[in-house]
Amino acid sequence: MTELTINIPDSKLPFFFLLAKELDFVVVDEKKMAKKLTTKQKKWVEDFKTSLNEVDLHLQGKIKLKSAEQLLDEL
Repeated sequence: MTELTINIPDSKLPFFFLLAKELDFVVVDEKKMAKKLTTKQKKWVEDFKTSLNEVDLHLQGKIKLKSAEQLLDEL
């Protein structure tokens, strides 16, 4: 396996890791990723994972999500 070093702006790092993890031929070192993310970025990634999990549960019919209209009504 070849190791590749890529320089990515800090603001784009969480997105890049999420994208890279979706490629079955890419191995992402989670320990290295966690060390490079700020607290704010870690929270964003965790919130995103939670959201994806909720969408998956909704698609399985296990939970019901609010409609866009309901969300707008809350504003």
